[in-house]
Amino acid sequence: MAKLTALEALNRVLRNIGEAQVASLTSLSGIQMIAWEKLEEAIQDVVTDQNTRWSFLESLGQVSLTTGNNAYTITGLTSGSDMQSEDKESVRSVDAGRNIRYKTPQEWDTLYPKGITTDATGYPDLYSGYAGQFIFNKKASSNENGSVIDFRYWKIPAYYQTATATGTIDMPEPFDRTLIVALATLKVMTYLGNAEASVYKVQVFGNGSDIEGSLDKAKQLYTSPLLKPRMTYVL
Repeated sequence: MAKLTALEALNRVLRNIGEAQVASLTSLSGIQMIAWEKLEEAIQDVVTDQNTRWSFLESLGQVSLTTGNNAYTITGLTSGSDMQSEDKESVRSVDAGRNIRYKTPQEWDTLYPKGITTDATGYPDLYSGYAGQFIFNKKASSNENGSVIDFRYWKIPAYYQTATATGTIDMPEPFDRTLIVALATLKVMTYLGNAEASVYKVQVFGNGSDIEGSLDKAKQLYTSPLLKPRMTYVL
């Protein structure tokens, strides 16, 4: 079974709420536009949950060190420019053979109130992230130039686009139907005050006893477990 296209997904929502289906996405209005907006909301609600590690959004990234630099813009990376968030336990200097520990921006400002000085060179030990950048605690010298920092990350999810009626999303099938379309239908029916919204609420979230919702089913199949919490030891 193929993934739903943007047009097919919208038409399924419209069909669920008893509205006429559309032939294109170019001139949506009224309830059609509401259904489209709720479809986009449903995708966002599911795939951007920071407490859920969706395996279909996982990817591998790299920072290539360059002489004199310790700050690297994420959108400029060859691998990882589509990063939504990184796995903070995975950032590792390949050539140095060690992990690079994460510090929050607040911790970073406490450690380096004057920034990174020009004499702090070598393979980094610590990193932080803010203003769309990876920030390391050491600048690369000519010896580290070209060395790579590997990391795992979750990419920015794909959304349906009105300009691409045949486009699809990252969510594996059949959950584009049973989860995303169902959640969008729930949102539209709730907006309309339709009592049948309760049917789709059970489909998405289950009933708490003998019916399992599609959201839990998707998480069981497509989430990566967080094996251990990040811990900082103070000696």
